[in-house]
Amino acid sequence: MVTDRDLAILSALAKYYVLARPQIQRLCFESDVSGRVTRRRLQYLVDARLINRQQMLFCAPHGGMPATVYFPSPLGNELLARHLDDERLLLTPSIAPIQHHIPHWIAVAESHIAFDKGAAAAAGVTIDPWINEWDVVNKDESAPEKRFRLYTLISETPRLVCAPDAAFLLELKGFRKVFFIEQDRATTGARQVAEGKSRGYAALAERNLHHRMFPTSNVEAFTVLCITPDQRRRDALRLAMNNRPAANLWRFATSQDLAGDPFRSPIFHPCLGEPTSIIKPSAGCTTTGPRGDTP
Repeated sequence: MVTDRDLAILSALAKYYVLARPQIQRLCFESDVSGRVTRRRLQYLVDARLINRQQMLFCAPHGGMPATVYFPSPLGNELLARHLDDERLLLTPSIAPIQHHIPHWIAVAESHIAFDKGAAAAAGVTIDPWINEWDVVNKDESAPEKRFRLYTLISETPRLVCAPDAAFLLELKGFRKVFFIEQDRATTGARQVAEGKSRGYAALAERNLHHRMFPTSNVEAFTVLCITPDQRRRDALRLAMNNRPAANLWRFATSQDLAGDPFRSPIFHPCLGEPTSIIKPSAGCTTTGPRGDTP
């Protein structure tokens, strides 16, 4: 029998896509200190084919025992769509994450959880929608620029794409601004990251293509939030991105910084200068983009 907390697990996976058992336990079973109840319900859902389990083991960034991860299944998506009367859930991705990318997906989910927690604690702040990298707009298409909501093919020759790890629309007091997420894990050189990412975002900004992804956005500019594993990597990326195209769009913070208030705390560093907050303490408008991003 599917319980309310089982439905909560299905909802969490639909929102975050890939989660480890400790993350699911924090989100859906706060009182389950030992994790025993969480593991039992996860096993039930796996056996019922309502969720998928990735058998590849991964090690958490800060150590600890390896663990499997979980992601949505078509059957679970159908059940959740019927329960919530929302056919959009049928488009929830249910393909297995590439095994060596699992730590990346776990990190993206952790950032997503932190921003959701921050929005819940900040009066008047709304995140709607949040779009993950593999969120589908047309499941019958094979070309990534037609299948996925965030993947943007800017030009064929020379080939230029922009493929963020995630994005969200932040609303506060009628202002709705787009934020893109780049989840860095220090697996690629800082200069290579800057070269590979900067031109795509610069072209996206020049052509205002972010408004196609978020038609209700009403703040002209967007901001790229780059989340790094530590301060040394953060500062290396700041230096590498400086003087690149549209470097003023970028802000950098560590994953540890998000544990506090990710919206009102001055944790996001530009390429040059002092860190700022996403929300202006006085005006209450989103502010981490370039000049002219708020009326």
